[in-house]
Amino acid sequence: MKIIIIITFLIVFNTGLFSQDQSQNILRLAQAFEQQQEYERAMHLYNDLFVKDTANFVYFDALRRMFVQLKRYDDAVALSMRRLRSTPFDFTLQSNIGSLFSMAGNEQKADSVWNLVLQSANKNQMFFRAVANEQTNQRLFDKAIATYLRGRKESGDQFVFANELGYLYSFTMDFSNTTREYLRMVRQNEQQFDFVQSRLASIISRPDGLTSCIAVVEEELRIQQTIPLMRLQMWLYMEANRYNDALVVTQKLERLVNSNGQELFAFAERVFRENEFAVAAIAYQQALQSNGRMAFTPAAKFGYARCVEELSLRGERTTDTKKENNSLLETQPSFSGAINLYSAIVKEYPVSQISANALYRIGWIRYKQLFDLDGALQMFDSVMVSSPAGPMIPTVFATTGDIYVAQNKLDEAAKKYSAMASSSYANQEQRTDAQFRLAEIQFFKNNFDSTLALLAPLTENLKADESNDALILQYFVIENRVQFPEALKQYSHAELLARQYKIGEAIQELSSIIDIYPTAPLADDVLLKKGEYSIQLKRYAEALASYQKLLVDYKESIEKDKTQFKIGELYQFYLLDKQKAIDAYEVILEKYPFSLFIEQARKRIRQIRGDSI
Repeated sequence: MKIIIIITFLIVFNTGLFSQDQSQNILRLAQAFEQQQEYERAMHLYNDLFVKDTANFVYFDALRRMFVQLKRYDDAVALSMRRLRSTPFDFTLQSNIGSLFSMAGNEQKADSVWNLVLQSANKNQMFFRAVANEQTNQRLFDKAIATYLRGRKESGDQFVFANELGYLYSFTMDFSNTTREYLRMVRQNEQQFDFVQSRLASIISRPDGLTSCIAVVEEELRIQQTIPLMRLQMWLYMEANRYNDALVVTQKLERLVNSNGQELFAFAERVFRENEFAVAAIAYQQALQSNGRMAFTPAAKFGYARCVEELSLRGERTTDTKKENNSLLETQPSFSGAINLYSAIVKEYPVSQISANALYRIGWIRYKQLFDLDGALQMFDSVMVSSPAGPMIPTVFATTGDIYVAQNKLDEAAKKYSAMASSSYANQEQRTDAQFRLAEIQFFKNNFDSTLALLAPLTENLKADESNDALILQYFVIENRVQFPEALKQYSHAELLARQYKIGEAIQELSSIIDIYPTAPLADDVLLKKGEYSIQLKRYAEALASYQKLLVDYKESIEKDKTQFKIGELYQFYLLDKQKAIDAYEVILEKYPFSLFIEQARKRIRQIRGDSI
């Protein structure tokens, strides 16, 4: 008798296992059909599974999903209502039934179902969230917003659903209410600041998004002055390029948090990176005027000196709203103010990285602005012997090499570039840069085979920043050295003259090439360079003539779109003719639809017209 019972049990057990395995195989087959979008075949398999096990949610959900894909909404509703009878309190299922009616086009019935769910919510936020999620999935954003607002009102919690509402308002392009909802989150928990800022960042690039955000934050600040709101306001002003307004907010923050200048210093650093040197100079000054000597003091002094240097280059002055310490601002075109500030840093911090940086800047001014090449070399020698100069050594080698090129001491320049390449402080980018500079030296010497040999490894590494320049120079040499070697030599000489700041002589050399070798492949490059150098000498009519000659005489040139863009820049920034600049940029949009300058041209047109902030 015991043996019979055991045998019977094993038969039943194995039959159950077989049935279970068979169901799993059918399920996998149905899922495969669904993935292949063969919904009819998948539906029949899911239905067979569901008939055998009506309580299984996986089978139910899959069958409902197939009914929806096949637009058999009545069947989907009937299936869902059948399950609802066994789970009458499943508000998620009830909400989905509303969606099924909506998909079937019966909006009135859908609203009725959703309203019944909300009436039974009894302040339970999950009910409102379930209905709003379904409405969002149906892209009924206004109804989802209304549901969340109803839930907020009935729950009595003014902060609930702020994230969801902010997200939905952004979809409806209601950026004012988007901002208000996200500000609720900050008001409730200041630790949400970074999240809220990231959300606002996604809308301020849209039309009217930035303007709306600023207006709402200003509105909130009139009600209550809080540090998170002020930080948002400062950030938004920065995004709107309202740097003076951002400075005013930072000054208020500094007084509130009493950071001994740290707030102002951090602001100055950021504004400096935006090239807003006048505002940055004021912030650096005011940070230095705070009580006590802070860790940022050397960096703030150096930053202020950099601002003075840049403002001297532009011929500008800072405008401090309090008119404090204006005596420190650059007032002479000799850059003496900046040099004096750097010299004071060297004296105050004699053995430091900031001192090495200051010495380098003095050398740079003497080189680039005063063209005192010997004086610049002396300063760079001082950098090299300063104890913390290690990381700056490759940069010093590069700049010193450039000075030797300007002095026509090409062999000395090559030695510096070689030292740069072999320096233990040089990174891979700097070594690659040094290799390219060495190739240029050979180009200036008319050693074109050596030029190509040095360029070869650079053109094999397409990830290097210099690879594009290397490819251009490589192609340029190969294209011209056989048939037009003399023209190539003249071009390299013109480039060397330009490096020596003999721009007028370089233009003459380029003009000679066009006269003698008008059919050379480099002719269009010559005209581009001539235009560029003419602009440097403020010979704008000559520059325009060069560009126009390229467009007319060299119709097969691959540089025509670039030339057209440069004509636009010439009108925009130098001749100050907005309409002609727009006309020039629009030619790119019309004639060169695949140009790399398309997006830049569109942006310039918007800027000139004032379409963007």
